[in-house]
Amino acid sequence: MTTRLTGLIQLSMNKPVSFTLISSRLKIFLSIILVSFISACNPFVHTTDLQEMQKRRTLIMGTTNSSLTYNYDGENYSGLDYELGKKFANYLKVKLVVKEFENLDDLFSALDNNDIDFAGAGLTLTPNRAEKYRSSPPYYYLTQKLVYHKGTYRPREMADINGPVSVLKGSSHEENISKSQQEYPDLVINVLENEDQESLLRKIAEKEIKFAIVDSTTLAQKQRYYPALAEAFTINEKQPVAWLIRKAPDDTLYSAMIEFMGNQYKLGTIAKIEEKYFGHVGHFDYVDTRTFLKRITSKLPKYETLFKKYATPDVDWLLLASVSYQESHWNPKARSPTGVRGMMMLTLDTAKFIGVKNRLNAEQSIEGGAKYLTQLIKRLPESIPEDEKIWFALASYNIGLGHLLDVRRITKMRKQNPNSWADVKDNLPLLHQRKWYTKTRYGYARGREAQHYVDNIRQYLKTLTWHVQEQEKAQRIEAEKQAEIERLAAIEAAEKQAEIDRLAAIEAAEKQAEIDRLAAIEAAKQAEIDRLAAIEAEKQAEVTRLANIEAEKQDEIKRLAAIAAAKEQAELDRLAAIEVAKQQAKIDRLAAIKAEKEKALKKEAAEKAAKKALEAASSAAIKTQTDATSTDKK
Repeated sequence: MTTRLTGLIQLSMNKPVSFTLISSRLKIFLSIILVSFISACNPFVHTTDLQEMQKRRTLIMGTTNSSLTYNYDGENYSGLDYELGKKFANYLKVKLVVKEFENLDDLFSALDNNDIDFAGAGLTLTPNRAEKYRSSPPYYYLTQKLVYHKGTYRPREMADINGPVSVLKGSSHEENISKSQQEYPDLVINVLENEDQESLLRKIAEKEIKFAIVDSTTLAQKQRYYPALAEAFTINEKQPVAWLIRKAPDDTLYSAMIEFMGNQYKLGTIAKIEEKYFGHVGHFDYVDTRTFLKRITSKLPKYETLFKKYATPDVDWLLLASVSYQESHWNPKARSPTGVRGMMMLTLDTAKFIGVKNRLNAEQSIEGGAKYLTQLIKRLPESIPEDEKIWFALASYNIGLGHLLDVRRITKMRKQNPNSWADVKDNLPLLHQRKWYTKTRYGYARGREAQHYVDNIRQYLKTLTWHVQEQEKAQRIEAEKQAEIERLAAIEAAEKQAEIDRLAAIEAAEKQAEIDRLAAIEAAKQAEIDRLAAIEAEKQAEVTRLANIEAEKQDEIKRLAAIAAAKEQAELDRLAAIEVAKQQAKIDRLAAIKAEKEKALKKEAAEKAAKKALEAASSAAIKTQTDATSTDKK
């Protein structure tokens, strides 16, 4: 490396090279040296946790199901941790993936095994958890409460507890109460698996268990649904709730989480989300809650159709019904000292403005209230987030749009966000203070009442929504039960019919088998008859065969007799023929002898004649010869 550097310097001295070129070459060379040094120290390029998430484009949050953490109502996902997790994913420019776990043990196992990036499930930051995991900055605080059923024995402190205390397995409640056993050895702890805080509270309300420890936030929400739930005393004061991640040398995700939370606090996002989930949960009124729950079943059904009929895209029927309950407790004849009337407590001017002729007519009042509230929403500034406009509109419904705009101006004066309901809500009571309402356009207003008004409606809306969901769930369960009953009835009917069919088939088969058996017996009888007939036929055939044989014998005897007679006759004929032939031969022989004799005589006569002729010829020849000779001599 030194040689290369020396060569580079010598080259610059021997040749006229510009200073800029030398500088750039030195920079390149030093960069090469630096990269070589880094590579030598760490030969493997390391990918950080954050880079890995951004590479796969997902952020995996582990959680448990509850209305405060992560919940799906069949249409929308909600939950404080879910909403904050989505914002964190957007901040990292990745997609949030939610993994839901049945219990905390499974959640922490997934975190330990690197199956999730962080745990966001309303987790209290306990000493044990702080020792094992890293955490985000807290995004809210809570206390832990011992809960009992109202009207039963109430313990005032730990020493007073006279029954098992139910807690969730792996929860901070289990961790905290377990430490108390050292001081209170008689304390019995019932650790439940595959449950959640909401199910514990339901068990308390239904007297299935005596005591349970839950978070203050969960209790405050569920008391609206189960008013029999009551706080015995506080177990632990103000504990932080935070996200948890694994402890690792790589702190990129941890750093990003710290930075994100800081930004969200600065932007007011966390305050806004907290207000959404906790802002309306104020002082619990046992009587009011019980009355509301009773009227949901006794009075609401009478007007439910009207609320659904006049609901708008901006004001659904549950919200409309909640506003109506806050206004009149669903009394169409309601009247206030200020002159507002009816189900929606409309002023005379408002009724005329929206075309309501009779404020005491329930249908006209509900229709008018829905129309007016929708108009208020549409008249709000576009800068207000869509999901918060309804709270601004409800405040306007109570104190008027002008006073609401005044509060937004006050909020801006105080360097807060006029588009944030959390900030505007906190400033509503300032309309009571001369210091502030004198700076407004419309002056004094009952801002604190408007604040309580909106909170009450939100509480009623939460309770009513829960009630309707529980009704739908119960109806769904009942429908499923009915379907199951019908299915079992159908199965039973099918089984009965199958049994009837089986028995009928067996009976038919047995009858057919008996018919076939009798037919077989009859066939066997017939076969036996046929067999005996065949045997008889065989016997008859044998008789016939024997008769035929006898006849054949007789025929043979006759044939042999005929042959013998024929032979005898033939022999007689042959002997006769022989005799005749002999006689004929003798005759023929005698005739032949005679003929021979005659032939011989003829031959002899011929020979004699020939001899005579020859002699005559010879004599003639001799005579001729003689005559010739005589002539010659002459």
